[in-house]
Amino acid sequence: MSDNAKGDKLPFFSIYKRGQGKWLRWGTVAAATGVVLTGCWWLWFREIHLAPLDTIWKILAVTLWLLLWTLVIFRFVASPKWGEFLIMTESEMRKVSWPSRREVINSTKVVILLTFGLGFVLWLVDIGFIKLFQWMGIA
Repeated sequence: MSDNAKGDKLPFFSIYKRGQGKWLRWGTVAAATGVVLTGCWWLWFREIHLAPLDTIWKILAVTLWLLLWTLVIFRFVASPKWGEFLIMTESEMRKVSWPSRREVINSTKVVILLTFGLGFVLWLVDIGFIKLFQWMGIA
């Protein structure tokens, strides 16, 4: 059996089916990195109400945060279970028939016009209810 078979236990720093699902894995890493860096920002700049942290403790907290989440993200992207999911998702996305730029622009115009039209109709209904309630003496 190969190292990439589903039943095999992979070494910690190996990647399941290395060449497959590359773009979705990198996208997942990029999104998770954004979340982790937001956590770093929070740890560094957020005021702690109990006691302000020294710079050394802040550096330690941010470093531990980065190290922990780097390992978690790597294991997520490299694991057989999630790796297979990401590979299959990328292969399905390649089968999608994406609309052309012109179709997207025209569809966006239709959505915007219908939103404004519906907003106008709801505004008229609201004015009608206000007038009705005023005529009834409720408002």
